[in-house]
Amino acid sequence: PTGFLFLCPPEDFRCGPSSFAWPERPWFWSLDPTGLNRLSPEEAASLGFPEIQTQTEIEALSWDTCVYQALRRFHAAQGFDPDSQELAIHLGHPLFRVM
Repeated sequence: PTGFLFLCPPEDFRCGPSSFAWPERPWFWSLDPTGLNRLSPEEAASLGFPEIQTQTEIEALSWDTCVYQALRRFHAAQGFDPDSQELAIHLGHPLFRVM
């Protein structure tokens, strides 16, 4: 049969301002183009629809250490304590707690 694959919208992955999690079912198969009648994973498999594999990748980018050292010196010269949240507060950035 003809099947239709539906993916949940990106906002369904957000669980906080800077937190993301996989929804319980980020995708589903349906036999109707509206997606109102969802197939269970077992029904989809019995009809020969492929299983969808999900994975999470996190990419972190950073500068060379000398850039961070220069920024610390620059901020200190501007009167900010580089070991505090003063600059972030001054710039109106959200504060994060390191866990």
